[in-house]
Amino acid sequence: MENTSQNETTLRPLGALESYAWHIDTTSPKHFTVSAEINGVTRLDDWSSALKKVQSRHPLINARVDADSDNRLYFFHDQTIEIPLRIARLNKISSIEEEIKREFSAPFGTGDMALLKAALLYSEERCVIIFTAHHTIADGRSLAHFIHDLLETLAGKNLPELALLPSLEDLCSVNEESVGNIKVPHFTEEPVPYTERSLAKLQILRQRLSPELSVRIRQRAKQENTTVHGALSAAFALALYQSSSWCDRPVRICTPIDARKYSASDYGLSFLALFPTYSYEASNTDDFWNIARAVTEDLNLYREKHGMVELINLVGPTMKNNGLNGMIQFDREICAPDILISNLGVLPFSQNFGELTLESLWGPNVLIGTQDEQTIGVATINGAIHLIHTSYNSTPDFLEEAKNILTSATDIMHLN
Repeated sequence: MENTSQNETTLRPLGALESYAWHIDTTSPKHFTVSAEINGVTRLDDWSSALKKVQSRHPLINARVDADSDNRLYFFHDQTIEIPLRIARLNKISSIEEEIKREFSAPFGTGDMALLKAALLYSEERCVIIFTAHHTIADGRSLAHFIHDLLETLAGKNLPELALLPSLEDLCSVNEESVGNIKVPHFTEEPVPYTERSLAKLQILRQRLSPELSVRIRQRAKQENTTVHGALSAAFALALYQSSSWCDRPVRICTPIDARKYSASDYGLSFLALFPTYSYEASNTDDFWNIARAVTEDLNLYREKHGMVELINLVGPTMKNNGLNGMIQFDREICAPDILISNLGVLPFSQNFGELTLESLWGPNVLIGTQDEQTIGVATINGAIHLIHTSYNSTPDFLEEAKNILTSATDIMHLN
């Protein structure tokens, strides 16, 4: 394929999921943020220098998206791309949440070259870094690993360049015959409208569970033949069901699933996750562990690659064969979650990077964009579960209520 610019080379065509993220973004933006708090002495020049070095490591940061003569989308390498970096003094901001809101509320524009941007809340001895990525080039777990690369570079480590990763469809070899037996995701009875994206309505709240509670959740979940993710899903489903505005119906929970586990793929920036939605009856707090096990059972079918292949074969045609209308249908009828729980899992990161300390990591903040959606970003680091809540129609005290439910469900007195 020809490209006339001397600064550009063709990398590869976008897969169906990447094309969905690119096209739907003008209708319902799918960008997301991941943030980290770092202790230790740094200079501003250290951050900008390290950011440029890490940019050269990840191929898709240096890519722009454009169509060929047949209107097929491609990634083009462009050596002129620079990651925008906004700098604010940490002692001048009102709150970290407000700065995350500021970044999240600003979607990418059609003329933006860079598909990743950063905000550094700086002081000499403590910083917060907020990254916002276009979903076409990244997912939450790969962006968390990008932050890890940045901290290693700040600590003086030289990291090699990463190979360009394939699309989700190529990674999972969707041309293979599907032999999975997944539970078909639950469609909505009627299309759910998109929400009004108003900065005044946007709420972003954080809560770090104590290491003690985090350990209790993990241990009790294992005893109950479920997972931490199942327990978190049950807690938030019950918290939503008990809210004053909830109508009497099952709770729809969407869970992004990382496809890298099916291969030896690294965590270079890329979009390698798909996100089925299932419904759960959550009217009775006594059913906590039954709900948790039901969530785990639904997701267990994706532990093997054939489960993901079947999901791709199921939802892929809706996204790619019906144009933008099919993508909107995917959002409003197939996804349309009441709760999206994007769980990065236990991140295998050291707390210390030379003289720097990774205090916490938050994210992802992301939304499908449908009405009344509540998103919970989950990251476990330094032995503690970090939760961040994003919504344009926030359920009051959502994090606190879920924490109380988790505390009660894992209390030693409740063991059978």
